[in-house]
Amino acid sequence: MVTLIFIGIGMTVFIVGHLSKVKADYELQQISERNAYINGLEEKNNELRRFKHDYKNFLLSLSASIENNQDDSEIVQRLLNYADVNLKNDTKPSDANLYKINDKLIRGIIITKVMIARDKGIQTNVEIAENVEIAQKFSIDITRILGILFDNAIEASLKNPKPELDFALISYDESVEFVFKNNVDPTATIEMSKLYDLGYSTKSNHNGLGLATVKKIVNSNKNFLLQTKFKNSKFSTVLTSMKK
Repeated sequence: MVTLIFIGIGMTVFIVGHLSKVKADYELQQISERNAYINGLEEKNNELRRFKHDYKNFLLSLSASIENNQDDSEIVQRLLNYADVNLKNDTKPSDANLYKINDKLIRGIIITKVMIARDKGIQTNVEIAENVEIAQKFSIDITRILGILFDNAIEASLKNPKPELDFALISYDESVEFVFKNNVDPTATIEMSKLYDLGYSTKSNHNGLGLATVKKIVNSNKNFLLQTKFKNSKFSTVLTSMKK
């Protein structure tokens, strides 16, 4: 009997330790990805600053040629070509309404993840209602959930030959909806009943911690509702949050 008790205690300690390590590894991975992204943003910012400097010099050159009545058509064409080459990789989302989201944390995570998706070559479409208001008391939880849902949607869509990700933020009188739609590996089989269980994952070498965290957050807040559907290799997730 005593032996069984010690075995039980040992197994409990082992399981708790393993789960703690899994959580720590996941958090370290998130920090690493954020740092890599920040470094990427800094590099893009430096490239943009260099481009603006060169662009100014081109304009000064063009101005001088016009003053001297020179044929400026070739210079103009060169300027346009230069701008096209240096700006075509600018991944800042052009969706103006993204910047009208009142909550800075939520706005930041959406903009960041949309840029990451587009950087990875995913066809990303965004629809944002005008002047969306989100209750500040839910800000941190929503940001955590959106980060996980975006990460899963991005990774899953990359398994498809033509990755696609649609995101919409819809505002109603008393609630807001965050809508994700993405395609997945055409051969994928997903057990919907286990999707949000701790340890379940559709991805190889993955611990399935993220979606379990989403489930835990949603279940602990009566103001949240999560709906998930999977059909014809398309995955859709809707997070609903009350405004008050």
